[in-house]
Amino acid sequence: MREQNAYYTLRSLPGVLILSLLFLLPMAVVFSYAFSNGGNALMEAVEDGYTYRLLSFTLTESFLSAFISVIVALPFAYLFSKYSFPGRSAILTLSALSFTIPTILVVLGFVIWYGNNGILNSLLMNLTGKNYAVIEVLYSFKAIILSHVYLNFPIAFLLITEAWTASSDTAEKASYTLGKGRMRTFISVTLPMIRGSIISAFILIFLFCFSSFAIIMVLGGNPQYSTLETEIYRRARVSGNIPEASALSLLAFFITGAILLISSYGRTKKKTERKSRVLLKAKGRNLLVMCLASLLILLFLIPPILSIVYRAFYTKAGTFTLRAWEEITGRGFGLISTAMEGIIASFLIAFLSSLAAVLLSASMALLSARKNSVILPFLASLPMAAGSVTLGLGFSLLAAYIPHTSPIVSYALVFFAHLIIVLPFSIRTMTPGARTIAPSLSLSAYTLGASMTKTLRKVEMPLLRPYMRKAFAFSFALSLGEVNATLTLSDGHITTLPILIYRLISSYDYQGAAALGTILLLEALIVFAIGEKGGRNAVS
Repeated sequence: MREQNAYYTLRSLPGVLILSLLFLLPMAVVFSYAFSNGGNALMEAVEDGYTYRLLSFTLTESFLSAFISVIVALPFAYLFSKYSFPGRSAILTLSALSFTIPTILVVLGFVIWYGNNGILNSLLMNLTGKNYAVIEVLYSFKAIILSHVYLNFPIAFLLITEAWTASSDTAEKASYTLGKGRMRTFISVTLPMIRGSIISAFILIFLFCFSSFAIIMVLGGNPQYSTLETEIYRRARVSGNIPEASALSLLAFFITGAILLISSYGRTKKKTERKSRVLLKAKGRNLLVMCLASLLILLFLIPPILSIVYRAFYTKAGTFTLRAWEEITGRGFGLISTAMEGIIASFLIAFLSSLAAVLLSASMALLSARKNSVILPFLASLPMAAGSVTLGLGFSLLAAYIPHTSPIVSYALVFFAHLIIVLPFSIRTMTPGARTIAPSLSLSAYTLGASMTKTLRKVEMPLLRPYMRKAFAFSFALSLGEVNATLTLSDGHITTLPILIYRLISSYDYQGAAALGTILLLEALIVFAIGEKGGRNAVS
């Protein structure tokens, strides 16, 4: 066993070294600026009251977004973990798809659907006869919370539903037999069983919202809604004050790193009961309730995304037009070469970074599963704590030490930034799959005379391959929609599809943004389908 652990440690060494190098180098440069001049910038940030206002708002919006996402998801998770009905799998698949939708598309969809002159208000004005916006959502605190809930509700819904469905209902039935009511049973029996999934969903959503960037910048639309992440970008790229930006990065990393450490420390290793509950077939009133719940999910998730496709072909007045598509395909006004460059660059960066992440993650996932350790997953999660804006800033500062004029070097830095961003998610996706591989299979192969390399290639990798496919799809979707680090690192010189969409939204060219958004959405759908096939194979 010791020899096998040494073998897997050696196999995972390249991944660990690359992960450490791509994380430590940019972070070291960023933090060196924070401590420059005797740490004046850091001391000023600590003593500045505005820093605490930024921190207070960041914590508030992150907590509320995560709390509301979990609370809203709970009743739906209850229904979907108890009843079976036609369309249940489709709703769960749609929720998984929403999780992979790039953030910039959520921003664009909210602007087109919920805007004062958006599709929803146009419909409501026609119905009510009013000539002004019936609902005002954008550029407010409620827009930030609503968009975060929209983006993260599927995470909470899927995680809690999966845990709830996988738990045994034996203890609940015993509670009912003893005369305890539904509420008392839920609090004393059910809630402890699914508590781990609730906490995991809350922490994951909190971290996502803590480092949220595009949603705050566009849908907040007001300096009073600035967060640590947006302020880091403003001070680094707008004000050019790198030491202050680095000081705020250090503060943000300390907070999120502490949250990750606490959550990892509190994670138990005990095995849960594998007997899943049997879903009841919904009939009569229960079927009606399930249909209503499904309709609510559909009405919440679908309109903003479909509005992007609609707006790509129709003007605000409802006139059909192909203007935006002519610009993209080369028959328009000059966006052509830039748009095609962004499409190609986004695809190549996403493909290469995802492929590298999966190849590096496989050995690390197997090592983590072999040793049943939480240390490696925690170390791999540290880039999540740093935040993509901070990582982008670090790589941009590193670029200053690399004399270059070739755009290839700039794109290489973007590739490395994307790789370190998607690598933690790739490891987290594959590690559960690696843990499903029974050690007895490998031992049987060794007994039959197979070497450790042949066992890895012939036994373990085929079993892990469905999870590798799913990790690739997930990483590809993340890289394809990444805007934070790319915008910070590019300094206006690197073009990707999300960056183009962000610029068009900022210039109020919503039709052009919708056309590019439709292309981005199509790519995300294709990759999601590949990942879903991998997920089904993993289960079967």
